Amino acid sequence: MWRLPQEEVDWILAQSNEPVDPEIRALKRANPSLVPSPEEEKDDFTVLLYKCARLCYEDEAKFAKFQAWVRCEYASKGFVDVDYDYFGERAEAIRLSHEARDEVFKDWDLSSDSEDDYACKLVKRKVRSFFLKQTLLRVDGACGLSQHQSIPLFLSSNHS
Repeated sequence: MWRLPQEEVDWILAQSNEPVDPEIRALKRANPSLVPSPEEEKDDFTVLLYKCARLCYEDEAKFAKFQAWVRCEYASKGFVDVDYDYFGERAEAIRLSHEARDEVFKDWDLSSDSEDDYACKLVKRKVRSFFLKQTLLRVDGACGLSQHQSIPLFLSSNHS
């Protein structure tokens, strides 16, 4: 067992269990089931948005469970020990996410939007504001990640 650094314990306990992106929160408020209507199913983008929203809320539920465990461990012992796999799984999730990010955005320069048209600027800003924030949540919840949970991670990096 390895002791989780105090800074990491503090960060985990301070996190909200609500997705960062306001668009996803608004979608959940408007349609709590996060299942598109027959009319919405005609639009591929909307279907994808619903899928991403469901995944975000599933990830948040898993993180909340992990956070509750950390809170319990910390309250009872004053520290949190994790097994050796925790750090290895987290490193692997980050590595796979970076590979996926590099593949998806190989033709995009996300570091600047100064010469882009309005639509490209919006896409890049959305990528930076949403997915980079989600990365912080996923990194500390990486213990036990399934493949779909690493989707937001692939956008993390120095492309901010």
